[in-house]
Amino acid sequence: MSESDEEFNDESLWETELEIALLSNCDYGTIRNISKLRPLPDNLRNKVWKVCLNVEKDIETNQISKWKEIYDLPQQDKIREDCLKLAQKLYADDEEKQLIATSTAEAILTFFCISNDEFYEKDNGWIEILYPIMSLNLNKNEAFNFFTAIIRRYIPKDCVQNGSPYHLFRLLMLYHDPELCAFLDTKKISPDSYAHIWFRSLFAANSNLKVILNLWDMYFQLGDQFLIFFMSLILVFNLREEILNSTELEKTELAKMILNSPLSLNVDDLMDFNTLCQHFAAKTPQSFRKEYKRPLFEGIALEKKASKIYQALCLPVSADELIQANQLGSGVRYFLIDCRSAEKYNASHYAAAFHLDANLMLDNPNEFNQSVEGLLAAQKQAIDAGSLAGGQHLCFIGSGNDDEDRYVNMIVSNFLQRKINYVSLALGGYKELKNVVEDPEMIVGTEVNNNRQKFTEEWVKKINSAQASNSMFNKFSNVFKYKSFDFKDKIKDYMSLPKASSIQENSSNLVNSSKKLSMNLISNISNKLDYSNLFSYTNQNKSLEKHVSASDRIGKLYRNQGNLFALDDSNPDDSVAKNSDIEIVNLKEWLEKPDLLQKFKCFYRHRNKNEQLEWTPGYLLLTKTHLYGLTEFPNSKNKEYKVAVRHHLKSIIKIATKTQCPEILAFTYGEKKPLTKPSQEDASLGTSDTVSTADSKQDDTPEFDIKGKDWFYVPEYAGEAASAVKLQILAIVEIISHSSNLDN
Repeated sequence: MSESDEEFNDESLWETELEIALLSNCDYGTIRNISKLRPLPDNLRNKVWKVCLNVEKDIETNQISKWKEIYDLPQQDKIREDCLKLAQKLYADDEEKQLIATSTAEAILTFFCISNDEFYEKDNGWIEILYPIMSLNLNKNEAFNFFTAIIRRYIPKDCVQNGSPYHLFRLLMLYHDPELCAFLDTKKISPDSYAHIWFRSLFAANSNLKVILNLWDMYFQLGDQFLIFFMSLILVFNLREEILNSTELEKTELAKMILNSPLSLNVDDLMDFNTLCQHFAAKTPQSFRKEYKRPLFEGIALEKKASKIYQALCLPVSADELIQANQLGSGVRYFLIDCRSAEKYNASHYAAAFHLDANLMLDNPNEFNQSVEGLLAAQKQAIDAGSLAGGQHLCFIGSGNDDEDRYVNMIVSNFLQRKINYVSLALGGYKELKNVVEDPEMIVGTEVNNNRQKFTEEWVKKINSAQASNSMFNKFSNVFKYKSFDFKDKIKDYMSLPKASSIQENSSNLVNSSKKLSMNLISNISNKLDYSNLFSYTNQNKSLEKHVSASDRIGKLYRNQGNLFALDDSNPDDSVAKNSDIEIVNLKEWLEKPDLLQKFKCFYRHRNKNEQLEWTPGYLLLTKTHLYGLTEFPNSKNKEYKVAVRHHLKSIIKIATKTQCPEILAFTYGEKKPLTKPSQEDASLGTSDTVSTADSKQDDTPEFDIKGKDWFYVPEYAGEAASAVKLQILAIVEIISHSSNLDN
């Protein structure tokens, strides 16, 4: 290792970098990129929290200084009593500091009640939240604004006995572990009996001061308002075996055991703790966030949404998320089960949905049970085959009419009683699902026009970028034109389930296998907080990775793909892609394009009129088929930007990042060199890939003609930008391969 690398890896270097950034009035994204969720130094915590909580302007306003300090609330005595206990806890041996702390804490709580029309009550978590804030030695104005920001942003509304946040928490637990949830239900231990103070205090009431300060460091940097739900899930799941074996424990003892579980956390556990939280969050439908964010954290339409949470049998999933998830082929993947009658299903249904007649449950229980076993077998085979219709997450679809869907709820209950993980129900049923489906080819049935040859140009444009070449346009349209024929027929064969061998054959042909990107489960967990049992109690969590063999080579583009992401320590001055065409566009219109997947603020490296290299602010945009770089147009008054970079994703052969500055991304473009002489292996496989004699390693990486290279400095979420581009490239590879196989 070189001297410079040793200096770069110095543990204190990031702290120095963070301190310099704070002196330069850096933003939230810069802090997160530098600290990377690590525990903050004590001397920087105040400044970092101030940025993450976005209270700089509130502190400047200093509202509490304008208060006349009249202490006449009905609950004033209780406030003063609790503030005195807090001061004694902070400064046990210093009476003078106790008096100052008591006065400050009472002023903060009293003014907060007055300015927000709130009522102070026992166990509302306020005094516990104030404890770590007061330990930072802030002035009264700063402490008040920190306290207010945490309460408003991170503490859910309706955190009362039997409140809606606890019902939502139970639905999340039911989704990930129905067996554990059912056990706690039988014990009549509701989430509010142990999670109430967790939610109200962000764990401050049940953790030591050092742990809570470091936990909040991470919490505020993440900025996820729903993180409290997943942290609470991990704490309960970690006690799973103890809970299920506690048949002789009384209800109160068991609830107390769960309540005190945060005390087992220490600082060294926090990174692993967060990793597990992010893992479970990634395996949870995301539509519940959109559905309940404003009601739970802003109080908007809370009563209306709360009633839906109370009535929900399982976790609801929006129709938009169902369609998007199965189109993108990443994230949470759903196995859709249409539970309407056979007549309605045959008349019109979503092409990727399997059928399970809800009426069978009462009319013919034996046939119903056989159908269920067939569905579960089909699900497993579809997952193993990498099918677009395969997913670990079951979502049941009703009609959308409460009277007609009473049997659907019985089916959902039946699956939950079978202790099957990841069970959800489509919001609005088939009626809503049909309304959000944009591809007319995905709605099939006797009532649907079956003229599949006339595929609308409008839909192709939504799938393909308007800037795509004619060849790519034709390939994409062919894929989507013929997919639904094959898809519908395969589903019919799939559901007949004559025997296991035919299931395997049909499922493998349903949709061509694609490369899977699976999240590695955490294996190196702290001994003091053993999370290993989280991945052992459900079949769904077993590894489903399918290793590639020679017989799996089904498409030319899967072969010789190479390592798309790499480290690159070359100089940004070395190569800059040139584009002589100038296209001026309206930024707002481009950011609202329907095919835009991701956008990132960035600086683009280019040559100015004097041929000097400079960084220009702009945006890095990712669509379904293209990578764009927009840069600010000089002296523009209408937010006009110049299209500085426009490349099809299939032309990107390498994505690199600099080791010393991971925020800098380099995209290299090129194409394979013309075929010279195929190897014996390629000839036997019928491929036409060029094999370099100078680099004939096992991966057989082909040689490329380099066409250009672009450098971007992405100050926020550079890693996310690189990952998003890579995932979309793999999606393009899958589509082209599927098109090639259909043509063959």
